Amino acid sequence: MNASRVTRAPSALAGRRALPAALGLALAVGSAAVAEELTPSWVTRLPVGAALSAGLAGMVVDEAGVAYVTGTAGPSSDTDITTAAVAPDGSVLWSHTFDGPESWHDQARGLTLGSDGILYVTGNTPAPSHHANVLLLRYDAATGALLSALQHPAAPGIAEHGASVATDGAGKVFIGGGTVGDGGDALLLAFDADDQLLWRRVWDGPALAPYSQDSAREVLLDPAGDVVVMIHGVMSSLHPDYVVLKLSPTDGAIIWEATWGVAGGDFVTDMEIDELGDVYVTGTGIDFNDKYSTIKLLGIDGTLIWQAYDAAGIDDYAAALALDGAGGVLVTGSVDHDGDESNFNDNIYTVKRDATTATLLWTHEYGETCIGCFDIPSDVMADGAGHVFVAGSTSSPPYGADVILMVLDTASGLESDRGIVSGGVTESAGSGVLAFDGGENLYDGGGYYDFNSGALDMSVTRWPGTDEDETVVLFADDFEAGDTAAWSALLQ
Repeated sequence: MNASRVTRAPSALAGRRALPAALGLALAVGSAAVAEELTPSWVTRLPVGAALSAGLAGMVVDEAGVAYVTGTAGPSSDTDITTAAVAPDGSVLWSHTFDGPESWHDQARGLTLGSDGILYVTGNTPAPSHHANVLLLRYDAATGALLSALQHPAAPGIAEHGASVATDGAGKVFIGGGTVGDGGDALLLAFDADDQLLWRRVWDGPALAPYSQDSAREVLLDPAGDVVVMIHGVMSSLHPDYVVLKLSPTDGAIIWEATWGVAGGDFVTDMEIDELGDVYVTGTGIDFNDKYSTIKLLGIDGTLIWQAYDAAGIDDYAAALALDGAGGVLVTGSVDHDGDESNFNDNIYTVKRDATTATLLWTHEYGETCIGCFDIPSDVMADGAGHVFVAGSTSSPPYGADVILMVLDTASGLESDRGIVSGGVTESAGSGVLAFDGGENLYDGGGYYDFNSGALDMSVTRWPGTDEDETVVLFADDFEAGDTAAWSALLQ
């Protein structure tokens, strides 16, 4: 799954949608107690300072179980980019901090791992004029050696950034991000293995400034090697729609363009591509009611195959989408179940639909209805053994500002296991992007925030499986960052 994630927007609808029994729908509701609890193998932390923009920007995991993370680090006055590799035992193999030539505001926004053993990081770094340029860093994944640092120049006075990056087997690199035109425009760049620009394309929606705020949010390659880009695009109605482009990797020519949305505005969040090349996009739709809005596009020409809406209250915000590899589409997000926005008690709401027909198969909701019981997901993934993993943050009793990992049965949506990692008394623990290694061990790239000092850490948590039966709550402030031995001793 690509590391890029984006956010959403508000509206109002009270009440919960009734689901007819004739659909054969399974409804599962989470609670604060489950029969079993998973224990992570380890948690590794990397301090990244206290800048407002500091924290994890992305994570990828290779087949052997090495996790690679990147993020923004440093004080707010001078941010840098920290990239690191964490071994399968939780030890830090290498860590590198990039400080651009202007020694000012460098920011990481995404990364990917190439089949050539190169780790690619994208983001932005200041030009001498202090306008941001697209940044592409190449690291030797094995050693952490910085192989190259490409600063792609923009036109004078123009700020640009990279947000998502993908690479093919030939070493070509594709970056999606943003540039400045009549407002914001989506920027698409391709480079060869020697950092030479192959092509550049700008997508500008029909809205005029200041409403024209377009940007590329995610870049993936389909099975044929074509470039698929998810764009937040503002239409002539001045409302955003889902925009998906399929481009030739050779010259950036548009193979097809698909636009989808309703009058109230639609905000893209996540995209996946199946083995046939069909494209799935989810996000939040605002048309009097906030709701998950998920679509499927035919990979050949971008034709809309189906669209589906999911809601369980008001302020239903889709956070992530995954394919289970067995004909299912999973979407998770947050919902305000009781319809009272003043009590800050959003729940985690996950749905599964049939990938072919869009039939709703089950829903699962987690969270308590109490003041401050704020539960939000970060990602969803499915393994080959019939488990759905939903990760996020929970403040429902007995937890408080903790990471939660729920294991759901892919057939029924019922919760079978749960894991908790707590920030303890002085910190909040946060979940982020999920990824599997070759053995389907699960990794969660997240972070910690210290309430007292404002310090932030990037983190990687490894979850070994779904058969643990111990109930262990780990307090991050009991151990020093990267203290693998202490974690291992606890878990014996």
